[in-house]
Amino acid sequence: MKQETQKIILRWSFILISYLLIFGVGWAGNFIYRGYTNQRTYDGLWLSGYNKTDANNEAYNKDILGEWVCVNINGMSYKRAIEVINHEVGHEMFAEECEKNISKCMEIIGK
Repeated sequence: MKQETQKIILRWSFILISYLLIFGVGWAGNFIYRGYTNQRTYDGLWLSGYNKTDANNEAYNKDILGEWVCVNINGMSYKRAIEVINHEVGHEMFAEECEKNISKCMEIIGK
């Protein structure tokens, strides 16, 4: 009976260690992948050390009401930076106008 108990404990210990190793390798792989893919994909927002989901969550948590716009201009030409800033601000200004007068907003978008 004692030998069977030891076998069961050994088996469960092996399973637990295997899961921990798999989890650790997955976590390390995710960390490496984030570092490799952490580049500005969109001109409108880039946060260092975040994947797309985390960056969206961070932006929404910091700016729930849409009162400011985040634009990363690193490496952009002046002309492109102005285009991106105008574009991003346009989204927020349009949203504010829609909040104030939804019927006017619906006229603009043609519905």
